[in-house]
Amino acid sequence: MSLNQKNGAALGLLAGTTFGSGIGFLLGWHSYDLVISVAAGGILGIAGGIWLSCRILFKELP
Repeated sequence: MSLNQKNGAALGLLAGTTFGSGIGFLLGWHSYDLVISVAAGGILGIAGGIWLSCRILFKELP
């Protein structure tokens, strides 16, 4: 499987929402706080996934 921007965004969304949900669970958040935590984690995950896939694709990482 080649790593392109779409795959990076999908994996980043999965990782970000999982991370945001875990943080919300550990802090005992409910309702709106949890939704904001998961959404923020997803957005950051998408941005990070696209950035990392571009770095790998253009061979800028060792």
